[in-house]
Amino acid sequence: MDIINLRLSSARFTEKLKQAPTLRFIDILRNLLLLEGDEFVWELYRQFFFREADPEGFQSHINGLNAGVPKTSFLLYFLQSAEAERLYSPSQSPAKYPHTTFIGSFHRINHVTDVEFVYYLYQDLLLRQPDLPGLHSHIHHLSLGLSRVRLLCSFIESGEFQEKIHAVPPLAAPPLPHAQSYKHIGIFLGYQPKIYLDGEGIGRFVVRLAEGLLLNAPDVMIHVATTEHNFAEVEKLFQAFASLYPNRLFMHHFPSVPWLNQHLPVDVWCVPYVGMDLALQLERPVVLCVHDLVYTHFRELYVRKHPELVQGLDRIVHAMADKAAKVVFNSLYVQNYEGLSYLQLPHHKTQVIRLAAPVEEYRNLGLLDEGAFRSKYQLHGDYLVFPSIIRAHKNHDRLLEAFLNYRQSPEGRASKLKLVLTDHYRHRPLEHEIAAVLGRCRNHEALKSIVYLSRLPSRDMPSLYKYAAGTIVPTLFEGSCPFPILESLTVDTPVAISRIEVTREVVNDMNAFVTFDPYSVPEMTAAIARLYQNRHSLAAQEKAAIRGTLQRTWSDVAQEYYRLFQSLIHR
Repeated sequence: MDIINLRLSSARFTEKLKQAPTLRFIDILRNLLLLEGDEFVWELYRQFFFREADPEGFQSHINGLNAGVPKTSFLLYFLQSAEAERLYSPSQSPAKYPHTTFIGSFHRINHVTDVEFVYYLYQDLLLRQPDLPGLHSHIHHLSLGLSRVRLLCSFIESGEFQEKIHAVPPLAAPPLPHAQSYKHIGIFLGYQPKIYLDGEGIGRFVVRLAEGLLLNAPDVMIHVATTEHNFAEVEKLFQAFASLYPNRLFMHHFPSVPWLNQHLPVDVWCVPYVGMDLALQLERPVVLCVHDLVYTHFRELYVRKHPELVQGLDRIVHAMADKAAKVVFNSLYVQNYEGLSYLQLPHHKTQVIRLAAPVEEYRNLGLLDEGAFRSKYQLHGDYLVFPSIIRAHKNHDRLLEAFLNYRQSPEGRASKLKLVLTDHYRHRPLEHEIAAVLGRCRNHEALKSIVYLSRLPSRDMPSLYKYAAGTIVPTLFEGSCPFPILESLTVDTPVAISRIEVTREVVNDMNAFVTFDPYSVPEMTAAIARLYQNRHSLAAQEKAAIRGTLQRTWSDVAQEYYRLFQSLIHR
């Protein structure tokens, strides 16, 4: 079973079906029955079950085909299987299945009345209007409990259908990239521990990159590879758009990296995290994305908070960088510090590809109704937000101290302002520091104004930003312009930001922003006050100061990665 070529064949078959002005059951079946051997069996699974063939079932049907079982018998076998009984039930959502599949076409008529359903079968399978005796007979049998799928099978078994199907002209296949011209890009997510990526930086990065590549490069097929215990999480990560690219985006879980090397003909791998040491076993060229090596900037802090993490990264980062054909950074600062200085990489082996604001993604996600959103998360009244997991360098302890200081001031008490965090400090690296800050505050109302939300699903993030009075970003360090700045300004919510090097790279005029020294609690307190006081006028001037960065899209990012991948494939 040559999975890659079978997927390509299926992609061509789908494009062929799209040529039909009106796609009928008989058009799908006519073109399906023209397929031979492996391609026929593979497409049976996709057409009737909308999934890829399992190896055992595939081989069993190939054996039957080779033994002379008629192709029409396979259609009936699939439609009358236990799996079909579940998939073709009225409880299934029609939106799950493309119109270019048999199951999708079935569900688009499964909600109609029995009379209408029988009319559809006559028109779609026998290419005529029903005769009255036949119509009444079929409706009678349905009223007695005959399933609609079984009735459909009786039409396929009829001599009239067998005669009509051969008179239907096959659809012409449109030109597609030749199999050899497809570029197979692998995204390696070989995390050994259990992970949660939705809303996380690396999760957002790989989803936005994959979608940008699929949208802008029609000759790209993407293979996302992960460990078996993380497969469900990775599937969920891509679910928002995976159905749009059924023959170009594939998810794989692997038992071992040698298995990947043997079974996936990936041309080049994108490895989005330097800590995945399984990537050292990959045989094809690797593009390593080093967003940052934050622990090298705060070594004492990270050794104290995460000794095992530091030890593990120290052991592999140089080997990962040496293995990579190219190492990509998101800022000049990180390229110079991490790449050229710490990793001692030659300049020609490094490249800077800046990230982008999530304009396309947020446009697609849209906003929840404000009342519904606030009710869902109990966020009534004005709030500031810092959406981030609590990590050692994210500076939550100073932020909380500054916010509590503001809330205990006359202006802060009158504002009734809340601070929303998307994580809780318990069992986090700054737990003791944050507990100490909270313990020093004796003002119960101020303490109650801190809201700890669990990690929000990606679809709710635009609304979290949009309905905030402002976003505050106190981080001590980032590898690129902090995501919350771009995400917040995308929905016209102003920000207050720490003065760090990577932000200066992309913000032309820092004076247009509310800024602060991230190590100074008094400065941060004053910044909170300024942000809230000027919340209605700040966003426009901040967006003007970062206009060039906000105009950059993930399509731009994807095209730069595409050119890089292409250069490594053809070298």
